[in-house]
Amino acid sequence: MRLQKKVFSGPEAAVSPAEQILASTYTVLEACQNGEPLPKRSNSDAGALLHNILLCISRHRASMDFLLDTFRTGKLRPRSRRVFWWALAELLWLNGLPPPVIVDTATEYIKRRHSPAEAAFGNALLRKIVALQEQGQLAELLASAPAAVQLELPAVLYQRWQKMLPGPALTELAAILQQPAEVILRARHNAPREAPAGLQELPPVPWAADCRLFRLQGANLSEIMRPGGGFYVQDPSTLLAPAMLAVKPGETVGDLCCAPGGKALLLAESLAGQGRLFCRDRSAARLRRVRENLCSWNNVDIAPGDALRPDLPPGSLDALLLDVPCSNTGVVRRRPDVRWSFTENKLRELVQLQEQILAATAPLVRPGGRLVYSTCSLEPEENTRQVQTFLLHQPGFILLQEQQLLPTSEHDGAYAALLQRT
Repeated sequence: MRLQKKVFSGPEAAVSPAEQILASTYTVLEACQNGEPLPKRSNSDAGALLHNILLCISRHRASMDFLLDTFRTGKLRPRSRRVFWWALAELLWLNGLPPPVIVDTATEYIKRRHSPAEAAFGNALLRKIVALQEQGQLAELLASAPAAVQLELPAVLYQRWQKMLPGPALTELAAILQQPAEVILRARHNAPREAPAGLQELPPVPWAADCRLFRLQGANLSEIMRPGGGFYVQDPSTLLAPAMLAVKPGETVGDLCCAPGGKALLLAESLAGQGRLFCRDRSAARLRRVRENLCSWNNVDIAPGDALRPDLPPGSLDALLLDVPCSNTGVVRRRPDVRWSFTENKLRELVQLQEQILAATAPLVRPGGRLVYSTCSLEPEENTRQVQTFLLHQPGFILLQEQQLLPTSEHDGAYAALLQRT
């Protein structure tokens, strides 16, 4: 995605730093509303600032929309709402600019990009919110908002999760999802026994007790994360599926939705250079990352491939990992925009795709072999219900184990089910 660096042209249209970051924010938010994910953080100061603003908007958009809809006197177009999100992020949560600068920047941007009428409307709305903030009344207003707004959840997820979790548990989950995820690293098979300075060793997680995990504390991540090095950035939840598959040296294993390669790396380490690991993914671009991660293993076959049309023979695998495309509702801590891209229609499409992947790949598992189906979702349709549907249509498989992880302050959410072909 190309960020918009300059919005206006002509000698009279000098763009201030605030206008530049607003323009970039607007461009990214427009792309996100058209289905694109938030871009990754860049190393530049401007890129870091933009990323911080985008995360703030994603985490507080429910409150922002509540305020905008409370005080608007007419129809609020999506194009103006994107400008107001930037302004409210700066006003209420980031505090990086004086309120007059924020209001003037937003108003001038709308005026030049859209229309003077929209700009006048926006100016009045923002000045009213600023006045209430200065009077200390906004906190009381937000405290009276609907429960979904107070939890910073869109209505669709609030209603779904309200059915899954009792009130206190949902409140706790929502608070956890508002916190940025820490950087956790896993020690690879070739990691030194003594960790580098700046890494704090953590207690092992129950589902992967043999994995050594570390919290990043002041170390230079780029120095630690060289290809083939001793450490790999990996949330503890991602260990669940590979640990459940319990690969042994000498087995023939498939990972058919393998990018970016963190789970495949664990499978390769479990094989210890014996047997064969087939890594497939539809995205050739993402496979470059997989090859970097697995560059030290000679028994890995990496190639583009569609899990709906696998290129491996039936009955050829001792173990198969299917980490399928999903709604990602378990990783909102690190991807707060996910909550706003979730829809019931998208969920139905994903459930259908997951069902098709399971049906297409299950025949690759030999009799007595194992299949682990996994997601980073919290939605029952993608997890337990998907597995139940699979078992109804595949009587040759039995369920040995399943586990759902809810997000905590230590890890993301994930689901995995271990199936065996009889």
